[in-house]
Amino acid sequence: MKLRVAQISIILVTLTISGCFDPPEFSEIPYIEYESLRFVEIPADYVIPDGGTRPVDSLVLSFSIEDGNGDVGLRDNESFTPYHSFNLIIDSRDSLVTYTGDFEPPFYTIDPLGTREPFSEEDNRPGYNCTNYIISSFSDLGVGQDTFYIQQNEFHYNLHVSILRKRNGTYSPVNYAEASGNADCALSSFNGRIPVFDESNIGRTLKGDISYSMRSSGHKIVLARDTFKVQFYLYDRALHKSNVVESPDLTLPDIISD
Repeated sequence: MKLRVAQISIILVTLTISGCFDPPEFSEIPYIEYESLRFVEIPADYVIPDGGTRPVDSLVLSFSIEDGNGDVGLRDNESFTPYHSFNLIIDSRDSLVTYTGDFEPPFYTIDPLGTREPFSEEDNRPGYNCTNYIISSFSDLGVGQDTFYIQQNEFHYNLHVSILRKRNGTYSPVNYAEASGNADCALSSFNGRIPVFDESNIGRTLKGDISYSMRSSGHKIVLARDTFKVQFYLYDRALHKSNVVESPDLTLPDIISD
């Protein structure tokens, strides 16, 4: 089964890694710590160079990482299991479940290797959204373009970032596509892939810093008048999950770069 790799359109990853060093030994489960979040705003009077394009505002998340065996990072072309982007949903008759149509529960997930797992005992399809559906075609399966019901694969991205907006003392995740009324599914998540740090360092201790830039013209629209924080975690190549980290409460004016 050939699966379309989800596009990452709002991220830029930069890495700073310390050189190889002797113990202290670290766990093989990644450990991360929040360092800072900066808002980089493009000035209104920015002059676009000839043939260039206007840059986009960014939230730049910086954090430190420790990993005992250095197996952190995914390559862009790694779309095979377990790093594939999503599982398809099939019904009890092995039919691919789509947004419309009648299907016979129970439902199962099926990955690119053909492995099926129980998904739901009933037809629980939600309304259309960017998380649960994909518009695509699967010619190798003899299926034309349709809107397919899917299950996102948690391990397709190794860095998971949520922006939590605070209102009336309660935090809730912000979906930029929904908050800005934009139908572009690329705006629905800031998750991304941290690339392989150093091929020769896999299997050896890793300690360093990561800066991860989330580019979007919607930051000032969505977060302009709110207090918010970021929550994030990371997977290594062996699918070990790091600790979950949160920033303190922030506002855009507090973190704007000079």
